Amino acid sequence: MPNRRHARRTHRDAAKLAAADNHQGALAVYAAAAAEYRGCLAVHPDDHLARTDYTAMLAERGASHTRLGEHAAAFTAHIERVHVAGPLDLTPADRADIHLDLADTATRAGRLLTAATETDTALSLLDDTDPHDPASPGFAHLATALARAARVYARAADPDLAVGAADQAARMLIATGGHDALLRDCLRLAAGLHHAAGRTGPARGAAGLLAERFPGTEPLTGAPALTFRSALDAAQSMGLFPDTALIARLCPDPADRGAAATAAARCDLGFAAVALHAASQTVDTLAPMHPGLAWRIATEVHYLLHAADRQAERNLHLNFRDHGPSWLAMLMALTTTGKTGPIMDDLATALADLRERLHSRHAAAGHAPLVAAADRFIDLHTPQDRR
Repeated sequence: MPNRRHARRTHRDAAKLAAADNHQGALAVYAAAAAEYRGCLAVHPDDHLARTDYTAMLAERGASHTRLGEHAAAFTAHIERVHVAGPLDLTPADRADIHLDLADTATRAGRLLTAATETDTALSLLDDTDPHDPASPGFAHLATALARAARVYARAADPDLAVGAADQAARMLIATGGHDALLRDCLRLAAGLHHAAGRTGPARGAAGLLAERFPGTEPLTGAPALTFRSALDAAQSMGLFPDTALIARLCPDPADRGAAATAAARCDLGFAAVALHAASQTVDTLAPMHPGLAWRIATEVHYLLHAADRQAERNLHLNFRDHGPSWLAMLMALTTTGKTGPIMDDLATALADLRERLHSRHAAAGHAPLVAAADRFIDLHTPQDRR
């Protein structure tokens, strides 16, 4: 019979091994502790202390996997952590940290769709914080969260979101007077992304602050990344996305002081469904010929829809039977791009989540071939033990 006391003792033993840098040994003991905690919660799902301890243990287990470079296993641990922590009475800040930890791990594991949506979910939990008043409650925590978000978005989403988050985080971190490593990373990222996009003024400003506060540190360099606006502009030049006004609404100026720092902030969420129907055929046409353009457009619209659905945006919520199948079809178009690896496993996860919503909201009726195709792709990219 599993019990919390034995689970805690096993957990402590694993933590001691991890503290001694014996992460391989720690993971074997963490696995035993996890079995004990799961057993406790199976019998007593309302055991708050066991659930709290298990949530903390999963963070430690994920950290040990990360130290060993086992990013897929770390991702699995943090996914479980989010689920285990769900019923706990946590502060928004603590829950945001759990989602950001998952986003960081997802990025390292190549699960970029999850990384971006988890980051947006985390930042939405901090919406009540005033980002302009350093004396406001939670200001420093929001600054840190935005800095972490910028790093995720730089790999997983529109670079214009990354630079918006980095700029805002840098201003806030300077106001708090702390977090040197985070501030350095934000300034490096902002200077590099602004420079890559040809925004010389903002690039010079970020680079100047970087040189002043961190002498000898260089901005990030590399080829200009594909932004959402660039992808839409390219599609428009091919005659595949004629709505110039919608591009302007979806892609605010990243050099503006109030630039969007999250997918949810890039426009009025009422435009999410409009963007979906404008982009779906574009993505379908681009996917086999220009997979990079298709991925950027489809994923950014997906992130916007995810934010709108989370906030129960009226049009999307009430008319999901019309919008849901189009959403599924847009993501299914990405299965023809020839990509391989963890990103396709993550696409399958996104499709599975959307499929469940289609069924629960009675939106799948009449779309059997589309849903069947999604089922086949999901099965192909889902391990046998998770089906």
